[in-house]
Amino acid sequence: MAVKIVESHTVSPSSGEHTLLPLLYFDLIWLDFVLTESFYVYPLKCSESRFLETIVVNLIHSLSLTLKHFLPLSSKIIFPLSSAAMPVSRYTNGDSVSLTIATSDDDFSYVASNRPKAADGLHHLVPQMPAAVYSSDVIKFSALAIQLTLFPNQGICIGFTHHHSICDAITFSAFVHTWASINKSNVIKYLPFYGRDSVQDSGKLTIAQWNQMKANRPTVSPTLPLPSDKVRATFHLTDSQIDKLKSWVAIKKPSIGRPSSFVVACAYLWSCLAKSEVDNDDDDETQYLCSPVNCRGRLDPPLPENYFGNCSIQLIAALSHGTLKGNDGFVAAAEAVADAVKIAVKSTRVSEFYENRSEIFSKLSGKRVVWVAGSSKIDHCGADYGWGRAVKYECVHTDFNGAVHLCKGRQGGIDMGFSMPKPNMFSFTSIFNKYLFINSNL
Repeated sequence: MAVKIVESHTVSPSSGEHTLLPLLYFDLIWLDFVLTESFYVYPLKCSESRFLETIVVNLIHSLSLTLKHFLPLSSKIIFPLSSAAMPVSRYTNGDSVSLTIATSDDDFSYVASNRPKAADGLHHLVPQMPAAVYSSDVIKFSALAIQLTLFPNQGICIGFTHHHSICDAITFSAFVHTWASINKSNVIKYLPFYGRDSVQDSGKLTIAQWNQMKANRPTVSPTLPLPSDKVRATFHLTDSQIDKLKSWVAIKKPSIGRPSSFVVACAYLWSCLAKSEVDNDDDDETQYLCSPVNCRGRLDPPLPENYFGNCSIQLIAALSHGTLKGNDGFVAAAEAVADAVKIAVKSTRVSEFYENRSEIFSKLSGKRVVWVAGSSKIDHCGADYGWGRAVKYECVHTDFNGAVHLCKGRQGGIDMGFSMPKPNMFSFTSIFNKYLFINSNL
């Protein structure tokens, strides 16, 4: 994919005072995680002159207005090299977000499609993070970079690279929707809540997590090679298909009750992946599915949904490979995921999980794990800058860690996007479509 950089800008908040925001245990675990890369795709017949002279100008102005409410995204994350200090997000007047303006002459419909496409070709649509600043006592690195790419007379792509330690998908989606709303109609629909004082067990868990993390340098720029051996595709479950999957579980396993959309989507994905594996004949091998669970409303006391930052724990479901790939693999997977959700949502689980997190994940090392990212409740395509809803959302950093990204589909249902080697993708596609057809006859 050919992308030409035509302009570079830095955008500062329209106003803001010096601000320090502590990173808590929910945030610290992401310091050495790969940078989060995603983009939104909008059809729009637009010339390059109109793009540069009108659309970009408006987007810069609305971004500046939005950032004053989301100061940590334009701040510097401070990683101390002294054991006496703790990581913080620090905003100082003049801090800014890097904004890259680009054009591409590639086929826009190809980028916007769900069909398999070369994974490495999509990373040109997200920006490089500015270089970190090193000194004797700290490392300072940016939280966010943005890229606007015009496909002349076809559409616009808005790409983001952000550091996961500053916020999770719920917070970041709120920022994107707020920017879109201000750009479209100068309406602010969301204001973040920055309170840290009442976060459950934050004192002891933050110190304990920092003691485990401080020897690991933070991830400040991409260091991994592009995934030249993978193709990326998006698979969609419609609302009707999800309802039929729920009914199938309720019939086959009444004790579960009627499962959630998230449970059946994860279960169907997990069982199809197991069925499509061609290099595994060990039916006794335990396989796992892990997914973040938002726990804002489940803490004691609960946090509001507009809490800015990270606030999740991992659910972990386990089943044997033989069970997953069997005729009732989907139902068994639904039961395992539903049980894992029940455990994860208990308020007592937060402290228990973070106190034992290192041990929990060490047991998963070397195992077959389906890592789920995102949330089936987040409507990424709903961010409307004045050109209508996005037709496509991609979370491309999952190319590096093999995760599957879930989000709400553009017209309902659930989208599942991921990458894998081409032969594996074709095998999975066949299984995914085959069993949807079988279940459609319920």
